[in-house]
Amino acid sequence: MPSFGKGAITVRMYTDYFCVPCQSAEQRIEYLVADLVKRNIIRITFIDTPVHKQTLLYANYFLYILNRKNDFDHILFARTALFDAARRKIEEKAGLEEFLRKKGIMFKFLDTKSTLAAMNAYIKSDAVRSTPACIIDNGKQKQLFSGADQIIKALELLR
Repeated sequence: MPSFGKGAITVRMYTDYFCVPCQSAEQRIEYLVADLVKRNIIRITFIDTPVHKQTLLYANYFLYILNRKNDFDHILFARTALFDAARRKIEEKAGLEEFLRKKGIMFKFLDTKSTLAAMNAYIKSDAVRSTPACIIDNGKQKQLFSGADQIIKALELLR
């Protein structure tokens, strides 16, 4: 399962690229996550949560992008692009590939079944029912936060 950061606090971020609240909150959440990762406060795992039927295509491409370049800043850029593609209602493989290439985002195919299965296991074990959602686990307590406002407040408290 791809994770970023060396912090003692584990964060799992659950989003769906086609979820309007996820789209509107992504920039604010990304800023906080980037700051917390770079200051070695958290270790984050992004878990694509298939609420909409097109999300599986995007989840696969997120993993393909990660397979090509496993770099935190690049992944944040790629996530922003994937959210932008979803806002533009790009729902076909060819259209998504063209969109990513125009953004300079390359990808390398791989078998994603085991990673997607692990993501689904986390979705179930963390009892995620909607997006956006976030688990923050400090080693003593694991908490679920739902909705952009709750997530942002929780991340701000970690700063």
